[in-house]
Amino acid sequence: MKEQTGNKMVLEEQKETIETSGSSLRKQQDELQVLNTTKAETTNVVPEVDSSENIETESDEQVLEAELTSINTSEIGEHPEDNEKQIPEKPKNPNAKWYILQAYSGYEGRVEQTIQEKLKIEGLENLVEEIFIPSEDVIRTKDGTKRKVNQKYFPGYVLIHMELTPELWHLLMDINRVSGFIGGTQKNPLPLEVRELETIRSQVNERFQQKATEEEFSLGQKVTITEGSFGNFSGIIDEINLERRKLKVLISIFGRPTPVEIEFEKVKQVVE
Repeated sequence: MKEQTGNKMVLEEQKETIETSGSSLRKQQDELQVLNTTKAETTNVVPEVDSSENIETESDEQVLEAELTSINTSEIGEHPEDNEKQIPEKPKNPNAKWYILQAYSGYEGRVEQTIQEKLKIEGLENLVEEIFIPSEDVIRTKDGTKRKVNQKYFPGYVLIHMELTPELWHLLMDINRVSGFIGGTQKNPLPLEVRELETIRSQVNERFQQKATEEEFSLGQKVTITEGSFGNFSGIIDEINLERRKLKVLISIFGRPTPVEIEFEKVKQVVE
C-alpha cells in the first residue's frame, strides 16, 4: 500500500515536470516566432523617413529647375531677337524742312553742340529732326607724312532739318557765332530743296572731296603760277588746303626754295 502511494507521487511529480517543460518550450517557440516576424517586417519594409526625404529632395530640385527655366525664359524670350534692346525711334515731325544756318567758319561743330544744349533747356527738341554739317575725312600728305583732316564741304554752313517756329527762330539767332540764314530773308528764310540735299549727301558718301583732290592736284606736282607777283614762276606743290582752296608752292628765288601761297585758280599744271 505504501509502495503504491509512493509511485503515484513520483508519477505526479514527473507529470508536473513534463508540463513545466512543455510550457517553457511553448513559451520559447512563441518568443522565437515573434522575433522572426519582427525581423521579417524589418527586412521587407522600406524606411518611410528615408523615402520621404528623397522625394522631398527630388521635389525641391525640380521646383528650383522649373523656377530657373521660367526666369531664363522671361529674360531671354522665346526668340533670340527678343533679347535685342529695343531703342524707341523718335517720332518724325511732318512739318520739318531743311534750312541753311550760317556760322563762323571753323565753329560749325561748336554751334551744333550749343543748339542741342539749348533745345534741351527750352524743351524744343521735338522741333529739330537733324543737324547736318557736310564734311569728309581727307587724307593729306605733308613732309612725307600722311594725316587725316576733316574737310568741310561748305565752311560756315550748318544744315538743320526743323520746324521753324518763331520761338525756335529766336533761339537760333541768340546763339554765339551764328550770323543768320542763307536763302530768303532773315525773318523769312527759304528752305533747301530736297534734291539739293540729296546731292550733298551723295557727294559725302562717294568721298567727293578726296577724289577731287587726288584728280586736281597732288603733292610734289609741278605747276606754274599764272597771276600775281609771282606770275610765270614754276614750282612744286608742297601743301594742299582744300578748305581755303589754296596751294603752298615752292618756287626758286635766288637759288633758294621759297614757299608761296596761291589760290587754285591762279596756277596751271605743267605738262612735261
